Amino acid sequence: ARTAINAAMMQTAENGKFNNEPIRNAAPNANIINEYLTTTQCITTSLPTTNDLIYCIRAGKIDDKGLMSKVSIDQMVDFFLYCKEVNAMVADMRSVQSDALLKIVTCNDLKGVKLVGGSSDFRASLSAASKKAND
Repeated sequence: ARTAINAAMMQTAENGKFNNEPIRNAAPNANIINEYLTTTQCITTSLPTTNDLIYCIRAGKIDDKGLMSKVSIDQMVDFFLYCKEVNAMVADMRSVQSDALLKIVTCNDLKGVKLVGGSSDFRASLSAASKKAND
């Protein structure tokens, strides 16, 4: 994760805009998962007033059945843990730069999630990643 963040930060310094592609491409199983989780379905942004990070997974916008037919629950858990670690590293760097502790708020946007007919494996991977991240 650190190598991908450093690459993104170097590109940021060059053009003044954060580039998330090196980070997305370095994620575990990115070659499969990034086909299903795009930057409109899995979003990290900053609050303008505090610079705190907001990480939102728009689960209802994801083809969860298609995704979970290609990866295992463990692979998704690894992906989500990677995302959480990246956000933690960015928050740490920004906290040092601003001399203020930044928070990370994680949101699971469940609008449009199919509780019947959707992938229970996808929901299980979200839950398992949250549990592991908080252990």
